[in-house]
Amino acid sequence: MSMAPRDSHRESGYRCQAALLSSLAPAPHLTEPRRCVASLLVSWRSVQLREHEFFVRGVREPVRRMLIDDRWVDVWIPNDTPSGLIVAHDGQNVFDDRAATHHQTWDAARAAVRAALRVGVAPPAVVGVWNGSTAQHPHRRGYELAPQKLMTAATQVDPRLANWFDPRQMCGDEYQAQVADVIVPHAMQMIGREVPVAMMGASMGALATLYALGERPELYGCGLSFSVHWPFAGDALVDALIDHLPAPGDVRVWMQNGTNGLDASYAPFQRRAESRLASRGYVHGRDYVSRVLRRSGHNERSWARRLPDSIEWWLRRPGFYKTHY
Repeated sequence: MSMAPRDSHRESGYRCQAALLSSLAPAPHLTEPRRCVASLLVSWRSVQLREHEFFVRGVREPVRRMLIDDRWVDVWIPNDTPSGLIVAHDGQNVFDDRAATHHQTWDAARAAVRAALRVGVAPPAVVGVWNGSTAQHPHRRGYELAPQKLMTAATQVDPRLANWFDPRQMCGDEYQAQVADVIVPHAMQMIGREVPVAMMGASMGALATLYALGERPELYGCGLSFSVHWPFAGDALVDALIDHLPAPGDVRVWMQNGTNGLDASYAPFQRRAESRLASRGYVHGRDYVSRVLRRSGHNERSWARRLPDSIEWWLRRPGFYKTHY
């Protein structure tokens, strides 16, 4: 197979890598997360004392911002008993345009309501997990969201990125453990009962979402992945992440890319991912969806446009839900 066309797509992706991993400027009040995941026994009283509430457009319930295990988390829970829980990466971009990187959000609460109305169920709750980038550690986001085991065992970042990405600083497994073992249980306590869990993310967050499905298939029943940043490590990463997924029927995968900007380099990698999913027995429409949104790009506004569709797709297949607690 000729590699020239794919290389031309890759070049545009590589030129944007450094900007991508440092794209989420830290809020001035964001504290540096601990490197090691703390005990599960986080004081609920201390969390309550640290939180505050704010409102977002289109929903009645407030979003609660709280510090859990030294990580900021934004939590929205509908008044009706939630039908599920969505865990979203890059939480500062999920609800609050004042904290969002480009003052654009996923508008996630309204998306959850719209999807639920179409299906005829209560909306799922949404938890936005802030990334750990700070002024002192601007690339922390990339190190947290990288699929750590696969990057060290099965593939590696392209050598042209070595001047700014140090694989030894990856902490993706610690981040995943903190989300699954600390933050999700707190969210379940707030909801008051066990509910199905899906994860969503974009770009590096999409890689982290796919990785989580393979790491914790007993917890996450669905992954909603937007603008999957395959050029981070190319074909080897595509193969490793798809092979890392459990057998079809255990999880479901939504993937969506655009055609503009950074997303313009994704098409050949996405085709490879689709082919590999099919070879593993995943059926399009049932086990996974892969879509291209024309004239959309690598930004929250583009991702928000189809977020209700992806949530609806998850909610319409209760047989694929997973509960853990």
